[in-house]
Amino acid sequence: MPRRGLGDESWRLALAGDAASLYRAADLLTGDADDLDYEAHRARAFAYAVDGRRDEALAELNEGWTEEWPFPAAYAADVARVRFLAGDYEDALGALRLAAGGAERLEPGLVELVADCVCRAPPLWRHALGVAVAGGTAADRAGAAWAVVRARFA
Repeated sequence: MPRRGLGDESWRLALAGDAASLYRAADLLTGDADDLDYEAHRARAFAYAVDGRRDEALAELNEGWTEEWPFPAAYAADVARVRFLAGDYEDALGALRLAAGGAERLEPGLVELVADCVCRAPPLWRHALGVAVAGGTAADRAGAAWAVVRARFA
C-alpha cells in the first residue's frame, strides 16, 4: 500500500539522522488535513527516535494511530522503523514479523529493513530469516530470505 503524505521522505530523513528536518516537517503537517495528521506524528516519532528518545517516539506514533489510518500492518512497520532508529533491532524484527505476517505481498522497504537489522546485528540473522518468510508470495519469501543471507554474510 503506497504511503500517503510525506511518509517516504520522513523515512529518508530519519535514515539520514536529520532530526531537525523531521521536527520541522511534523510542525508543518500538524493540524493539516486529517489524512496528513498521522504523517505529522510519524515524522515527530522518527525525530524522537533519531534523538535517542525511543519511548517518546513510540508514544508519539501511537498517538497518531486511528481506526482509519494506518492499517495495522503499516503501523507495525512504523513501530519497527522507530525501534530500528533507536538501535533496538531485535524488537524491530518482532514488529516487522507483525507487518509481514500473512501479507499477500512483501513491500521492498520491509525487506530492506529486515536486511538492515541483520547488517547492524548479525547474530539476529536467524530471527530475521523467520521474518523474511512470514508473508508474501513464494517469490517474495525467497527474495527476502536471500536478502537476509546476503546481509549476514556480506
